[in-house]
Amino acid sequence: MKPGRPITVSPLDSAPDPGAALTALHHRTSEKWRRHEPGVQPAHIAEMDFPVAEEIRRAIGRLAAEGDMGYAFSYTDDSPAQAALAGWLLRRHSWWVPRSRILFYADVMRVMEAGLEAFSAPGDAVVVDIPAYPAFFEAVAERERELVPNPMLLRNGRWQLDLAGLERAFRDGARVYLLCNPHNPTGTVCTPAELTTVAELARAHEVTVLCDEVHAPLVFPGRAHVPFASLPAAQKVRSLTGLSASKGWNVAGLKCAFGIPAGPGTAEALLNQPPRMRDGVGVFGAAASEAAFSAGERWLDETLRYLDGNRRLLAELLSAGGLGEIGYRLPEATYLAWLDCRSTADRLGEDDLARRVLRTAGLAVSDGRAYGSPGFLRLNLATPRLLVEEMVRRLARGLEAPQPSAGPVTDLLIDIGTV
Repeated sequence: MKPGRPITVSPLDSAPDPGAALTALHHRTSEKWRRHEPGVQPAHIAEMDFPVAEEIRRAIGRLAAEGDMGYAFSYTDDSPAQAALAGWLLRRHSWWVPRSRILFYADVMRVMEAGLEAFSAPGDAVVVDIPAYPAFFEAVAERERELVPNPMLLRNGRWQLDLAGLERAFRDGARVYLLCNPHNPTGTVCTPAELTTVAELARAHEVTVLCDEVHAPLVFPGRAHVPFASLPAAQKVRSLTGLSASKGWNVAGLKCAFGIPAGPGTAEALLNQPPRMRDGVGVFGAAASEAAFSAGERWLDETLRYLDGNRRLLAELLSAGGLGEIGYRLPEATYLAWLDCRSTADRLGEDDLARRVLRTAGLAVSDGRAYGSPGFLRLNLATPRLLVEEMVRRLARGLEAPQPSAGPVTDLLIDIGTV
């Protein structure tokens, strides 16, 4: 890879204080920075507080300069974005995928929803590992499927899939398994052995595996992401993998993702769905995806190094800040921290810690109840270092202060665990 100009991942590291950094970020127009009043530090919605890669900004700028802002052509199998993704998967994961197998979708949840509609019927059982991305619950309920929760296990210092529980659910008749890998919110990266067992179980019980791999670019040293469908054991399993540049390169608002079907009849079933299932791809999103997967690797690697420092800094700050009763394990991927605050909740005699922290300290975090795990909190670490420090200060203040009467911030707490 050719060297380029030095990449400054977080220019706001030079801000004079946390207040200045927060003020600068509150000028952004995204939901994360518009949902709450300026005094609140948002650490909930999963987007980064860093500038987007220059290669992506140039690609979008060219379209804007030419006035090229029409509908994206997403019913093709030979676009530059599909070619870029195919090249990325081969380089980064040794997974060869023909461009003709890469389908456009507006976002990864649309991929999961398309899979649920194509490969299950109302009343069918759908297995979801708990904790889970809240939109999984909504997608299953909206389609009148039966949710089968499969709680993850904490073993040897890491969150793991309960493979025995998965086997029971498959044996009892589940038709679909929603696999999130790397996992949101725990940050776990499934090992090849774990995924091979999943594939063997799915094949034996004829279960379709829907793989949300949107956080695949965000894996830290010591772990490697293995796409489920790339495994030899998965070759005869019906699966659908959802991928996007949205999380890795912070372009979620541009609306572009990809679905990769595998196994007998999978592609045909998806292509037979109404075209609306694949509508909504943005022309800027397609251009950003091409730039990210073909030219954004250096920016991603620098950003991962910065995020690696943030996840380690959080561990130090929790210990030094008198928050040692909170359980925190370094995420293997993502920029999300999954905090076990059950002891704190018991000490305070309170189960709504997210609301308490927002009211008392102006810190917006995601409530574990939305993920199926009461007593946990999810924090977004993709922010300047001085704001990670401020986040911990506010967390400590929020968990130690007495509960005040309802103030003006109360009405601003709206579904903070759902993105």
